[in-house]
Amino acid sequence: MEISAPVRRTTSWSLPLRRALADSPILGPLLTLIVIFVLCSTFVPNFLTLRSISGIISAATLTGTMAIGVTLLMIGGEFDLSVGALVAVAGYLYAFNTVDGGSPGIGLILAIGIPAALGALNGLILIVTRIPSFIITLGTRSIYRGLLWVLSTGALVQTLEDLPIYQLFNGRLEVLNQFAEGANFRTAILWLLGLVIVFQWILVRTDFGGHVFAVGGNPGAAKAQGVNVKLVKLMTFAIGGALAGFSGVLLFSQFKSVRVTTGAGMELSAIAAAVVGGTLLSGGSGSIWGSLIGVLLISTLRTGVVLLDLPFIPADNFEAVVGATIVGATILNKWLRSRG
Repeated sequence: MEISAPVRRTTSWSLPLRRALADSPILGPLLTLIVIFVLCSTFVPNFLTLRSISGIISAATLTGTMAIGVTLLMIGGEFDLSVGALVAVAGYLYAFNTVDGGSPGIGLILAIGIPAALGALNGLILIVTRIPSFIITLGTRSIYRGLLWVLSTGALVQTLEDLPIYQLFNGRLEVLNQFAEGANFRTAILWLLGLVIVFQWILVRTDFGGHVFAVGGNPGAAKAQGVNVKLVKLMTFAIGGALAGFSGVLLFSQFKSVRVTTGAGMELSAIAAAVVGGTLLSGGSGSIWGSLIGVLLISTLRTGVVLLDLPFIPADNFEAVVGATIVGATILNKWLRSRG
């Protein structure tokens, strides 16, 4: 007698949900953010206040700006681990040209342009040598910080000035802060939201965006269809560098200080935000909106950990939570796509 294998039954409601989670790059991360937010609101003391909420959003702006470029790179199948160092490079260039009567306009151009050029250099090395971008940028991360240390002599640059350009890029957003004592909404929120809208439109509505997806999904097939794979990769590295530079501008505008170690670890948080937001590590899939959700989720977790004051996860050891988040999100994304 022939024995048939047991049939796994699927409820009528779970199959459409699984398919929706697998097909949408942001639905899964959004549901996760909502769940984490509800849990923190329920169990974390003083979490559900405008002070905490504004802190979560403001803390997400610096990493979120960098995460836009990191997401483009990852969709295109590449990594840039040097973006944290480029934040420090931009911070110094911006500081040197704004404090003590400098030229804010020149400072802004240099702070975005030089990191963009260094990002493009990473892409050029990739194209010429064909060494994986993970290895290349792991090396240039140290090179860029080393050169910055030599040029700056390792000095801390800071100012007590509160220039109008600082207020423009990352000043207090008093129109919102007036509604709650201790709230810290900042103008960088508006810059981040604008950049997310622009780059999401570029990604899904332009030929360049389509080429990024094609190159990350199958570079051989993209090349056969006439896509200039090398140029696309070069442009994504340059954009990633420019956005890291703008993160440095936002950072100095808020804290008015920069040192050689500024931005260390931000690349890990940006990659985590992209992965949590549904971007595949293997390339070819992702969303700028998803990365915004990812960075908000990580910022929410950080605030929850700080407010809980857990002895085994101090605020200084939050990188462990970020690492666990990357692994968990990668496993979840793979599972959802396999079940869709």
